[in-house]
Amino acid sequence: MTPRLRSTSAILVAFAIPLGVYVASLRGDVSFWDTGDLQTVPYILGIPYPTGFPGFVLLGWLWSHAIPFGIVAWRMNLLTAVASAAGAAALVAFLIVAGVGDLIALASALVFAFTNLVWNHATYVDVHPVSFAAMAWALVFALRWCRDGRGRDAAFALTGATLALACDNTTVLLLPGLLLLALIRRPPALAAVRGLGIAVLVLAAVYAYLPLRSAQLTAQRVDPTLALGIAPGRPFWDDGHPSTLDGFEHVVGGVRFSPGRAAFAMFGPTAFHRLLSDFAPRVANDLTEPALWLALFGAGVWWWRSPVVLGSVLLFGLVPLLFIFAYNSESDTGRYFLAAYFALAAMAGYGAQALTALPAASRMAAASVGAIVVVNALGMDERQMASLFTQPHDVGASAWIDRIRILTPPDAIVVAPWLYATPLGYGAYVEHRLGARIIVTADPDEYRAKYRGWLRTRPVVVVSDDDETFAGFGQRQIDTGSPHLYALR
Repeated sequence: MTPRLRSTSAILVAFAIPLGVYVASLRGDVSFWDTGDLQTVPYILGIPYPTGFPGFVLLGWLWSHAIPFGIVAWRMNLLTAVASAAGAAALVAFLIVAGVGDLIALASALVFAFTNLVWNHATYVDVHPVSFAAMAWALVFALRWCRDGRGRDAAFALTGATLALACDNTTVLLLPGLLLLALIRRPPALAAVRGLGIAVLVLAAVYAYLPLRSAQLTAQRVDPTLALGIAPGRPFWDDGHPSTLDGFEHVVGGVRFSPGRAAFAMFGPTAFHRLLSDFAPRVANDLTEPALWLALFGAGVWWWRSPVVLGSVLLFGLVPLLFIFAYNSESDTGRYFLAAYFALAAMAGYGAQALTALPAASRMAAASVGAIVVVNALGMDERQMASLFTQPHDVGASAWIDRIRILTPPDAIVVAPWLYATPLGYGAYVEHRLGARIIVTADPDEYRAKYRGWLRTRPVVVVSDDDETFAGFGQRQIDTGSPHLYALR
């Protein structure tokens, strides 16, 4: 087998094995929370929660309509599984380009792919693994460009970065690591300007989807909540209403959550303290301490041999960590850990490769250490993640949709908080299981002033985790289940 064929085979195996495991443990139905929103919005070409993810919406629309099997929710979950497996394959490719042997690169990628964090995020739809995979492959081609100076590698790196930014603008946090590597070799000025110009035009065209689609949906009054006198900007059709300047800034920039403040604070003491207190224990549990020691050794060798490449890897993993530890509005910080896990696995792989240069007896001992690291990491994660194989049979959110369908009038206005509204949006707009019901995503008191007017034409049902008292209204708790369902009158 030629070296090229061995490398290609290692990359394909690093993609196929994780993908098979991810699919076997993939969530099989619609879900609650943000997941339910991302299972709904791409299919109907709506607008999701900030930061808008226009490239992901367009890709998800194409994907969910092109796959001829499985329900839409499962298809969207599958997209993330494929992307996550592609991220593992990118790690193999990156290490091979960096001079690591095929088998060591493959072992490093499998350790990365089956960590608690990566595996868990691969089993349900999420934007971050998709955009991360695109940026990881951009890093591979940037390293190839740095090594060989071939223009096509620079073009592929720029394409991957553009795709990542189109899907999720928070991947801008990965650009410093990519740029440090890409700019080692100066590209021809004209080609660089042309490539960057095309990338900017593509990004502008993709992000134009948000205001244009928002304006179209409003003009055509597609969102049924508009008929209730609610202003445009509600999930799932037109979240944030980005056809206005204020709405666009909110959806794309998340300005109401103060990301700019986090950008200024990310190099402060609080972010570094949380890096040590929150991230270090988690990654030690996920990758295991032997793997981290191997990564530290690999970083030392990499610094001695190629400090710029190591600096690129460190920036790639560190910048998103510092940002998220300075940012207080993200409920799932683990989304921002993917690049750090990638960087640590890459350094561990580089360290393992360095050990093979030792004399024969030492090399055997080093191989034993490496095997212990791999087996320990994979074995721990398998124990931790065994519960994921029960996910394909979890139909809790689907049962929630059926509960609303059975217990509420067919023309009811159902007011539900975000957590519970997201699967209802899927049931209403993707599977059309909720008939003429209108789903209003809101807390119980948010539209209380409108309930009296709504009751003149439709029944109103309010969803809440708490015991509610609606002053001025008659109310009846529909059943004894959780969350509570209150019928107003």
